[in-house]
Amino acid sequence: MNNQCIVYVTDVEYSFPTILSALQARKFASLASDVCVLMSEHLDNFEELKSLLAGSGVELIDATEALQHSLGKLDSAHFQGRISVSTMAKLVLCEVLPAHYTQIIYLDGDTQIVSDLGEFESAAVPEGRFFAARDYTAIHDFLATGKDSHYFNAGVLKFHRNGWIGQEALELFARNPEACDGKHDQGALNYVCGSALTLISNRWNFPKQFLHLVDMSSLSIVHYMAHPKPWHGTFFPWSDTESQVYVDLRKAHPIYNALYRGISFDRKILYKYRSIRARMKHAVQREQPDPRVQSLLAGDYIV
Repeated sequence: MNNQCIVYVTDVEYSFPTILSALQARKFASLASDVCVLMSEHLDNFEELKSLLAGSGVELIDATEALQHSLGKLDSAHFQGRISVSTMAKLVLCEVLPAHYTQIIYLDGDTQIVSDLGEFESAAVPEGRFFAARDYTAIHDFLATGKDSHYFNAGVLKFHRNGWIGQEALELFARNPEACDGKHDQGALNYVCGSALTLISNRWNFPKQFLHLVDMSSLSIVHYMAHPKPWHGTFFPWSDTESQVYVDLRKAHPIYNALYRGISFDRKILYKYRSIRARMKHAVQREQPDPRVQSLLAGDYIV
């Protein structure tokens, strides 16, 4: 049995992009890492989808009851609109995943794997530690002020089962959610992380907002945090290539197409308008790859 897994957690609403990322992970990961997708809600055609994904080397797991048991004590009033309670599942993965997984790589479903994961997989996390990359806000502040921050994004994590701080973060959120500054799991993890954090290169978790400032070939995982999303179309700063993979997945099998969730015409027009405006600003300012951003990708996986 493999001791390492790449794991996603999704509700039905987010299952389509999550499956795309999981299939990419299977393509770019070694066979020494299992790729698992945990469903946090019941899916009517679960068995059919499970069989389809198994053919591509991705394991689909119904974790509804296990996650409900671990997260049921949370006040659902704190999870509204675009935030699902399943975002907290990363905190309790050690209670849900089989015990033989000691090295756990967690990925959000709005990520794309664009190159080999070998270095990230082979970097073993010591007990009591975890790997994470700087958040979008930390990079933004770095560009604006030159001040570096260790505030990390929780969309890509690697941690050792022994000593994972997820339970501590969950207890903080349940007891005092205001301390998390509205950032839910991410705020809680940043609050309690202490010396357990090892910052890694943003090559492994690169915010979409800065794609126009780097060479795409230097990235391994792109994180399409915030809206708009690439499965809804092409919007600056990404290209048709990043959106086309979702179109291709919808065509690959009817069950994938059935999982797709679109957006309203009005919202798509709004995103297109903002995209055109941003692209024009980029052209006028003639922005080039920024060496400061590139520096966050340089060197080994640990910065």
